[in-house]
Amino acid sequence: MRWARADGCRVWDETGREYLDLTGGFGVAALGHGNQKIREAIAAQPVMHALGDLAEAETTARLREALPWPVKFGVTGEDAVEIALRTALLATGKPGIVAFDGAYHGTGLLALAATGLERFREPFAAWLPGPVHRRAYGEDPGALPAGTACVIVEPVQGRAGARVPPDGFLETLRSRCDEAGALLVVDAIFTGLGRLGVMWPGEHVADVLCVGKALGGGLPLSAALFVRRELADAWKLGRDDVYTHTHVGSPLACAAALVLLDEVPKLLPRVGEASARFAAAGWQGAGLLRTRRLEAADAFRRGVLVIPIPATEAADSLSQTAPPLTISDQEIDEALEKLSA
Repeated sequence: MRWARADGCRVWDETGREYLDLTGGFGVAALGHGNQKIREAIAAQPVMHALGDLAEAETTARLREALPWPVKFGVTGEDAVEIALRTALLATGKPGIVAFDGAYHGTGLLALAATGLERFREPFAAWLPGPVHRRAYGEDPGALPAGTACVIVEPVQGRAGARVPPDGFLETLRSRCDEAGALLVVDAIFTGLGRLGVMWPGEHVADVLCVGKALGGGLPLSAALFVRRELADAWKLGRDDVYTHTHVGSPLACAAALVLLDEVPKLLPRVGEASARFAAAGWQGAGLLRTRRLEAADAFRRGVLVIPIPATEAADSLSQTAPPLTISDQEIDEALEKLSA
């Protein structure tokens, strides 16, 4: 399938066939595809590209000021994870990472080392950094191993099938980190910016909070947010920024992000209502990140786009929904009717 056009919660392929989109482009289109306010914000930018870490556009500076904590920007979600993990090494001087089964943090080597999906890791095992100590998601990891710099965790695991941990899990991790002098990195790349019905899931326990996907409104942008503010100083390593990209802080993406920060808080009550609708239809998970036993190919034939979760990553072959936060009751009902027909 090739997408020819996308608008709101609907997508059209190259043949003109229309689909209800429950993927949101892997959760990127939080305000719906082609959101007009985002289009206008991007079009209004007087600077399309600045000079990376040497000179940023005024719009990038405005986004820094609008975020609730100091930030180091990335381009992809993996960048934000990489920044967070490197921050832990810089701040503690220790190399160890505690991560969880079923975790997905990205496919660059450091993020991949923390990722818990072996089919991604195995081809590159010889090159993966460490040490990484794997633990069971949702369970108390116990005293952290000596040399642990950080624990990295998703508030709800996306790739593993919208796995929701028991109440108190994140607070337990906070206590374990405090005991060991380690940082707690919360990877909210998929779940942040309203997906779970809150803006910043895990902010109450995190030292560093990673966000991405929806942040750029369809353009590549991510951020490592230093909830423990002094951690930003760990990157004062001299004249050069030792972790940067040419497109860091893209003015166009930052303009879109400013729209997201303004619009998403207004949608949080609506996310709760839409979430309840999916839950009543048997979709497991939290907020608008949910799964159920369903063949994605069958959904596609019925005109509904879902995210396939292979049986190798979950107990059963599942399909996942991560629709725009703007999805209406009528669109939810239409999708559910098509899937149950």
